[in-house]
Amino acid sequence: MPVLGFNITKVEMEKKAIGVPGGQIEVRLSPKIKEMRLGEIRTPTGKMNGIEVLFRYEIDYNPKVAQGVIEGIILYVPPQKDKMDEILNLWEDEKKMDPVTFAEIVNFITKEVSPMIMLLAKEMRLPYHIPLPRVEVKS
Repeated sequence: MPVLGFNITKVEMEKKAIGVPGGQIEVRLSPKIKEMRLGEIRTPTGKMNGIEVLFRYEIDYNPKVAQGVIEGIILYVPPQKDKMDEILNLWEDEKKMDPVTFAEIVNFITKEVSPMIMLLAKEMRLPYHIPLPRVEVKS
């Protein structure tokens, strides 16, 4: 797996309304990459270089009943080690990532952060960001 480390540095959720209004409530998730830099992790076999990716995951409700943010860092190691410099140079020059790397990183972050968002929504009595399966009785 190309992600070797994952660390949450900030979790914030604020309820803006006392009650949740009825009707359609839209939950928008916005993953953003704040910074990328060279990083390393110590393993039993020695040090391993990778790319530290600082992210910000914003949660917005419409109508404005709540909003939140989760920030953290992952250590990403590309499948081809020689692409590390290419990825970092593209970020330094243009603050961009190639679509395959971006998708891989955002999918990992979403997988790790989604259970936390579910728990926060449950504790704060907010709608979940993904629909839960429901059983319906048919006559």
